[in-house]
Amino acid sequence: MNPAKAFAHLFSPLGGDEANNYRSPGQLSFLRAPYVSLDSEDLKNSDAPYVFIGVPFDEGNVGKPGSEDGPREFRVASLDYFPYWFEFNVDLHGSAVDGGDVSMPRVSPDVARERIYSAVLAVLEAGKTPIICGGDRSVSIPATRALSDFLGADRKMGYLHLGAHLDMADSWAGESEVAPCAMARITELRNLSMDHVAHLGARNSFNPKDHVDLARARGMRFYPMFEVLERGVDDVTREAVERVWGETDGQYLSFNFNVMDSSAAPGVTATESGGLESREIMRVASQISDRGKISVIDVTELCPMFDVSGSTSRMAVCVVLRIMAGIAAVHGRTLDESLRRPGWQYKD
Repeated sequence: MNPAKAFAHLFSPLGGDEANNYRSPGQLSFLRAPYVSLDSEDLKNSDAPYVFIGVPFDEGNVGKPGSEDGPREFRVASLDYFPYWFEFNVDLHGSAVDGGDVSMPRVSPDVARERIYSAVLAVLEAGKTPIICGGDRSVSIPATRALSDFLGADRKMGYLHLGAHLDMADSWAGESEVAPCAMARITELRNLSMDHVAHLGARNSFNPKDHVDLARARGMRFYPMFEVLERGVDDVTREAVERVWGETDGQYLSFNFNVMDSSAAPGVTATESGGLESREIMRVASQISDRGKISVIDVTELCPMFDVSGSTSRMAVCVVLRIMAGIAAVHGRTLDESLRRPGWQYKD
């Protein structure tokens, strides 16, 4: 067998009998990856460094409904991408498995949160990086607790959130673990020092004064969009990433894609004007991947029913894949530049 055949996935589809439809692999999974049960030995035995976890939880949402459909559309959008990223000369084929969706009992949010926690902890204990797709922003609360407990009290955690809202409500309508309370709960974790927390992108008036007051009282460094615009996205991101990655043992990266301008990301539960543009979020992704490591990635608040041609989900997938590719490149997991399709030759 020609050894180059093992790299057939790198190239565009051929004609004739080999004209497979790359976008329709027969089953819907993240990056066409195989499904692996989170409670099986197959998870630990897998060579893939990343595990996708769908979290279709919408019970902590206070905005538009529909984020429970986020994991499905994230998977669909991932089918639009080949695994080869030419900017990095990296092949992501085989880099992930799909752990399926966490079962969400609508009648019991507490049970749902416990299942989210257990799923994330199982992936971390298997030595993998969870890629979590919600679901509303509140799914970050049990997921971050899982990383905190996995690291233990003696190890330091860093936390970077990108979003339009501070989510620093101590309580919201009597509830303490819903989406607007996410950062309030997360910044209470024992091994998360405020020296290692950063929030990028806050703007506009869905940041009530008590949210701002609590953020300042706890010493949380947040970079409002006006500061990002004045200083430049590269400078602000560099500072934020250093806070989160510098001298920490584990890093949690959380994306609410309302950090983007509403024109760039219509498919979220609470769109906001004045946010980042697509090219800017790619620069953010590059600075994150340059650190060469990450413990957890989450994407929340995708709302496909309000999206336009799947553009928001596709952008979210692109950002995550660029981080994965950039980290692989940092570790030298690049392809042999001389690799070619079998039988390929230049044509005049």
